[in-house]
Amino acid sequence: MAATELPFRCSVGRSVIDSHTMNMNVGSHVFLLGPHGCGKSTIGRHLAAQGYVHLSIGLIGRLARRGARPADLPVRVLQVMARHVPGEALDPRAATEILDYARSLDRVVIDGFPAHVEHLALLNDIERWKFVYVLTPRQIREQRLRARAETTKRGWSPGLKSVRDSLLPSLCWHLRSNGQLLRHLNG
Repeated sequence: MAATELPFRCSVGRSVIDSHTMNMNVGSHVFLLGPHGCGKSTIGRHLAAQGYVHLSIGLIGRLARRGARPADLPVRVLQVMARHVPGEALDPRAATEILDYARSLDRVVIDGFPAHVEHLALLNDIERWKFVYVLTPRQIREQRLRARAETTKRGWSPGLKSVRDSLLPSLCWHLRSNGQLLRHLNG
């Protein structure tokens, strides 16, 4: 199945992302949350084609660790992300740099952040942001992760859990209890 054929539908209430046009109807500053392999980056890339700036925490970290210097990212973001450990939640300094940059943009979608409740304290403008949890069946996620491991240098072992993924349930519970979490079924 091609990425453009992936079904995107909301599991609660109205549709968050139109499955045909990939237009998002939740606002200009969006966080895509979910475990590795759920489709956050795929959705982010589609939204980038609609005028959003897509900041993928994983991709920025990989580029920074390789010493790449994309012209569209501030050097200070790349410097703090070069020290980020894959699969871990961002440390406060890295999170602050990412957020400062994101706040300067008119339309932005960030995938892979926030990862835990403590990150929310960095959002003094939390009402500006929408939080979308990308819910994908485990079997589909594992297929994606296996394919990724076979075609890239990004390794994955069945059953492997990341620290970031293990922190998501408490973050989602907090956001849901405050009426701030939109869930989006992907798969």
